[in-house]
Amino acid sequence: MKITVHGTPDNTKSILDLLEDQEVSLPCNCHGANACGGKQYDFPCNLIPHEDITVTVHPRESFGGLALSTDQNKDHLPDTLLIDLGTTTVAMVYYSSLHKTVFYSEVFPNPQLPFGADVISRIKYDTETIHKHQLTHMICETLSQHYNSFLASHKNVSIETCLIGGNTTMIHLLLGLSLEKMTAAPFTPDEVSPEKLRFHQGGTEIRILPWLSAFIGGDIVSGMLYLNFDTRKDTCLLVDLGTNGELALIYNEKIYTAGTAAGPAFEGGGLSCGTPAVPGAISDVSLKRILPKTQTINNKLPTGICGSGAVSILSQLLTCRYMDSSGILNDKFPEDGLILSRTPSGQEIRFTKQDVRQMQLAVAAIGAGIDTLCHTAGISVENVDQLYLAGGLGYHMNITKAAASGMFSGMETSHIHAVGNSCLLGLASVSHRPDDLSQRIEDIYQKSQEVILADDSYFQKEFIRHMTYEYNSTL
Repeated sequence: MKITVHGTPDNTKSILDLLEDQEVSLPCNCHGANACGGKQYDFPCNLIPHEDITVTVHPRESFGGLALSTDQNKDHLPDTLLIDLGTTTVAMVYYSSLHKTVFYSEVFPNPQLPFGADVISRIKYDTETIHKHQLTHMICETLSQHYNSFLASHKNVSIETCLIGGNTTMIHLLLGLSLEKMTAAPFTPDEVSPEKLRFHQGGTEIRILPWLSAFIGGDIVSGMLYLNFDTRKDTCLLVDLGTNGELALIYNEKIYTAGTAAGPAFEGGGLSCGTPAVPGAISDVSLKRILPKTQTINNKLPTGICGSGAVSILSQLLTCRYMDSSGILNDKFPEDGLILSRTPSGQEIRFTKQDVRQMQLAVAAIGAGIDTLCHTAGISVENVDQLYLAGGLGYHMNITKAAASGMFSGMETSHIHAVGNSCLLGLASVSHRPDDLSQRIEDIYQKSQEVILADDSYFQKEFIRHMTYEYNSTL
């Protein structure tokens, strides 16, 4: 779709910042440095418009960040509801499958958050509490409230189809399925009939994407559908960065999947001043000057550090020699942490030694997971043609700095692409042809082989290796 960006003679903002002001977020892995030479879009990302300019934004880019673009055109009424049921946040997108446009979207916290920040905590609470199905009731009630509120405000809208993607635990909780078998190894999901994943409620057909395993959920299946893992012939990786990092490698028409416990740091959890990837979160940091230079999401006043900002800091600590190759911080790093900025209320936003450790573990888990999948497939990382980063972290991440941390195991940054919310993108891509969905999912099932990293000696070896670094002075 085409969007008019309003420039003025005295404007000092880049075109990306102006688009953010209009709640349109575009992935830019160089953060406005125009490293691609204007090839990613039909405009240079460092352009500072001094007059109105019309740019083309492809529909897939509407799902990149948390601020999803909208097009409330009476001719583009939504017929489909897309839901990304995340552990931390829930995204509901009212979508026109005919015109391939977003009519309305909203993102809100998962109401289950008070009962655990990760899936392990949710499983523990659900299986041990005397209040059975409490978490199920909470998420169903919240989804219903938001849906009914939307319909009350848009009386001319009729939703024919609802497509839902989420990790295995969240879908179990949505449907009220037993999580008992997921409390201990071998972590087996509940057996569920196709009828439970496809049913009608009122006049709406609801379809829930199935999981591959306990740790590879329907959200990753949706991402693989978006990237055509069922038909593509080249070698590529899908990496969804989150508390449970999910990986999928396709090579020689076979799919290798794995879940790696990266911890909550990628989503801002467990960091001293951590926050999810929301407006105001510090998403990029430069330590080249005496005082740190920070970039926040939507250029809002800083509220904390999100995962992409923490990855950026980790690479900068290496570049500026605050940290040696073994991950040991030197005397340049303050004992009470590095002050990055202050909140509007004056509270210091620090990055501490404990934060450094959390990010080391998270980055090492992803790097070792990539190495292990490639090893299992019998290839090296150099054989991977493309790596696709999914999720809010990848969307806001500076790819060059992330690569310096060792996260991508030495893969060329030109082959790494942020795709945004691959779950929503996958749901949107199949919304206009739902009858093909079952066959495409079956094709992915038949090609897939899960690699259990917890039992893999190669992963353990690579994890230790990824806890050390090589200096990169080019940043």
